[in-house]
Amino acid sequence: MVRAGRRGLRAMGGRDTGVVLVSLMLGVLLTLGGCAGGAALTPTPSPGRPLPALSRPAILAPYTIFVTDLATGDLDELGVATLHVSQSIHGLGLSADGHTLYVSSISNDRLVAYHLANGRLSAPHAVRVGDQPVHMVSTLDGRTIFVTDFQAQSVSVVDATTWTHVKDITVPANPHGIVLSPDGRWAYVACYGAAAIAVIDTQSATLAATIPMPQLSQPYGIAISPDGRYVYASDNLRGRLLVVSTATHALVGTVPIGVKPALIARSPDGRTLYVANGASHTVSVLDIGTDPAHPTVRATVVVSGYPHGLAVTPDGRYVVVADTFGHDISVVDARTNTLATTIQAENEPNDVLIPG
Repeated sequence: MVRAGRRGLRAMGGRDTGVVLVSLMLGVLLTLGGCAGGAALTPTPSPGRPLPALSRPAILAPYTIFVTDLATGDLDELGVATLHVSQSIHGLGLSADGHTLYVSSISNDRLVAYHLANGRLSAPHAVRVGDQPVHMVSTLDGRTIFVTDFQAQSVSVVDATTWTHVKDITVPANPHGIVLSPDGRWAYVACYGAAAIAVIDTQSATLAATIPMPQLSQPYGIAISPDGRYVYASDNLRGRLLVVSTATHALVGTVPIGVKPALIARSPDGRTLYVANGASHTVSVLDIGTDPAHPTVRATVVVSGYPHGLAVTPDGRYVVVADTFGHDISVVDARTNTLATTIQAENEPNDVLIPG
């Protein structure tokens, strides 16, 4: 039953373009449960001996790299350890100070948190949020976390000082990716099932605006320019990057990329976007430094499997890509825009986070 639910969730970034079918699978098939919000979380025990760590090639030795696995519910720290969190986990996030790692548990509707020190994780804590939490952002002061609840059509608001679920903000259907503006005032949410981008006022924790996207588009992953003037969303249905002005709340352009584009990562210098194109088995490399309003495709890198989540190392040297259906992790050399190596993952690696 849980397995079918995970397949329903990953289908929204994969081969199934039917939002209604995805929603039904998510709502009916996933097993829900767990303890009350705010309580310490005891991870679901793994049978047998401790889980082996995934390999970390020499080129990635300087970095701490976390990867979620949809099928196993494991959190992998490459080359260090594998921790079983729940039956299925999806997205990763980091507190503004870089000291807390967030994981969304889609199998029991929890946001899980680990204190992070020198690449090591503390015992976890969890809070119950909305139905099917997927991605999250922390405010700049670290006091509030906004979590997208794909099936609940809401963004959950979590008080990070008390670790309590404060409220839910109703947004358009199937919120997925979320990104914070550079000044921390706004959070932009890609609403996959509603062809829209929601704008959250982080001070009042309310819906400030809804920006309509073209009909039949499916905004999925999301990123923002360093100056906060433009938001970029991957259109999972039509294989393009949507460019939105944050000043006018209007679509200002589109850029063709690969088939079934999913999550987006921005380089540390803010000049490059990387988009994982699932069905194309590629990563699009886009220049946003020359003209942020008009991104251009600089390169297209072929990777293994079905890329979904990705992250850039703090020095901008490598892009680490989770190939969800390929059961591996690709490493792209950002200097040459070529595939540097491939790492064997567990079953369905989904999201990647590399603390700075």
